Amino acid sequence: MRCQHCGHEVPEGSVFCNRCGYRMSNDMACPHCGKQIPATSVFCPSCGRAVKEEVKPSAATTTTTTTDAPRQGMTYNEQRRAAASQPQRPANAWQQPKPVEVEEEEEDDNNYGGRSNFNRNLIIGIVLAVLAIGLLSLLRHCNSQENDRLEARGDSLALAADNSQDPMAVFSAELSRNGMTDDKAYTGCAVKFHSTDPDTPERIVGVTYKDDTDRPFIKVYNLTHDGSQWKTELGQTKYFDGRIISMDNSSLIADAMNVPRAATVDGKECLYFAFLNHLKGAGEGNNGRVTLCLYDVEGKKLTTLSYDGTIRSRTDGRQYVYSRGPLEGTGSVERRFLQQEAANIGAIHLATQEEIDAEEEAKAKEEEEKALAGEENADAKWDHDNAENMDKLKEGEEVKMKPTQYDKPIINMKEIKEKLENDRYLVFLDTKGSVVGFNKSTRKYFTVYAGKNGAASNISFSGDNNVLIKTGNGSITYDLVHDRAKSAN
Repeated sequence: MRCQHCGHEVPEGSVFCNRCGYRMSNDMACPHCGKQIPATSVFCPSCGRAVKEEVKPSAATTTTTTTDAPRQGMTYNEQRRAAASQPQRPANAWQQPKPVEVEEEEEDDNNYGGRSNFNRNLIIGIVLAVLAIGLLSLLRHCNSQENDRLEARGDSLALAADNSQDPMAVFSAELSRNGMTDDKAYTGCAVKFHSTDPDTPERIVGVTYKDDTDRPFIKVYNLTHDGSQWKTELGQTKYFDGRIISMDNSSLIADAMNVPRAATVDGKECLYFAFLNHLKGAGEGNNGRVTLCLYDVEGKKLTTLSYDGTIRSRTDGRQYVYSRGPLEGTGSVERRFLQQEAANIGAIHLATQEEIDAEEEAKAKEEEEKALAGEENADAKWDHDNAENMDKLKEGEEVKMKPTQYDKPIINMKEIKEKLENDRYLVFLDTKGSVVGFNKSTRKYFTVYAGKNGAASNISFSGDNNVLIKTGNGSITYDLVHDRAKSAN
């Protein structure tokens, strides 16, 4: 027979392996009939009585149990490691019983391994779930702490600002604490309204503005103190499409004591403020606008008065609007107040009557010159520029004429009636009675005589570069080189 533990061949009938000391049989005595039965029996195969709870090992078994007691409850692999760690058995080691049954131990080992894997996975799953729950709780706690910190910071800022009595600081802190800063607008101004009446709460009225969107706007807010905290309310919103808004006193060229400020108008508490709202891309010479505002604190009514004009620059480089007056009428008490305040803003220059007259005259001259420009208006321009000279010619004076040079022909070649030519000039007379010269060296055309004072009927040279022009009112000699004319009568 062979040892079930090490495979060594042992003598027939051996109880222990004579090589490794492994017990070859694991029988026990039935407690009722005394017969040797397998140690795994629940009932005795001889007498049939239950032996599970009453089993008593035989003498051989008792000996084995004493030796191998520490191995009970150990897996097969654990038993092998324990056996390897023990000292070398003596030659009669087979007499020392070691009850191990391979098949049953392997089965127990497999069952134990399955249960161990299941228990390990279960424990790992529980640990991961606990960690996940703990992480979520930690994140919620951190988020809650951050919110509390932000709220506390907002409260502390508001409290600090309130204690500092700085309206701008209080206004900005309260907008932030009440979640009214999502529009990313700038703080333009804020003014505190003090009251001597104990029943009237303190107020702060502030303005925000934004100009980097398609629809620039201003917003006016009312802050009312109820004794313990500020109550914030949006009073007015006004949009200014396509314009650039600026609300600092530097751009307004205004005294900070005057703009902005609290004012009483028609018995009402009001906030007075102003701002630039130029067209986008506007600069020197383009249209600009300054808007003055009056906000009724109690009625939450906003009145505006705007001044339009050309943008010009001062000697210090700062720009202003040259304006003739407000765009809107000034019939109301509020607008009359704003009209008076406009004089204190350096970004507005209100034109005087003399300036307006000079501007009108310059504009008319510009329009006239525009109407006389071009080759098609050459005769009209000559008549306009030489009206006084023609009057002097009639009185017999020699005058210096004012011809205009043109790059293109100013005469219809199909209407030429007479033509003169020398080394330096060509001279033409057309059917309308006008005389036109052409300088061969400069390649320029110019009017010699226009027919407004009498159509020319004949032209001829009278000496070098002098043209004799006969008209119905007399004759004129014109010096082509020096542009001088005199009467030839």
